[in-house]
Amino acid sequence: MAQPDVMVAQPTGKVQRSLLGSQIADQLRRDILLGTIKPGTRLSQQPLCERFGTSRMPIRDALQALTHEGLLTTDRGQHTIVAPLSRADLLDSYLIEGTLAGMAATRASEHATPEDLENLTSLHDRMVGAAAAGERASMAELNWTFHRSINRLARSRKLLTALKILSVDLPRNFLIEMPERAGHSNAEHEAIIEAMRRRQHKKVGSLMTDHIVASGHGLVEHLTSQGLELQ
Repeated sequence: MAQPDVMVAQPTGKVQRSLLGSQIADQLRRDILLGTIKPGTRLSQQPLCERFGTSRMPIRDALQALTHEGLLTTDRGQHTIVAPLSRADLLDSYLIEGTLAGMAATRASEHATPEDLENLTSLHDRMVGAAAAGERASMAELNWTFHRSINRLARSRKLLTALKILSVDLPRNFLIEMPERAGHSNAEHEAIIEAMRRRQHKKVGSLMTDHIVASGHGLVEHLTSQGLELQ
């Protein structure tokens, strides 16, 4: 049997089952959004149980969650299949997230101390180094940490909660699958930090929104290059 993608203890109650189902949904969502699992692919519970090394209940929870999100649908035989991806829906998701991330970045810029800017610069420098070394996993992790650090600097629970909900449409490890975005991301991060240093708070927000939206366009280009037909 293949090594499970989700390495957690088997669920023994509702909380554990919900956590495992969410983790499985996260992995399947990334696979779908990055084109690893193509539209029209049938997702049967038993093969997924074997892939993730778990029982049917968390798998069922994951499939229901993704169906609710519109990423899965049923065919005429009532089989669960991956729904067609919509170009407009993908870009709208990134625009919405980018708008909120821009708001968070503006507030983060207003709150940022010299120590905060030093921390962001360090993350940026490490990400540049990881990109140069071809260390995709490190690059993706540092990118996620960079954005999380800025979001937390906003000091807004409402924004953080909204961003957590929306960020499912931006796979955390997208730079692993799309390393060609690394150079653009690093340049955009550098511009964001420089605007922070200059206390250009509104510009920081605008740059962040543009950065997230550009990632959405990058994902669409990646999917198209993989031969996926977007509606």
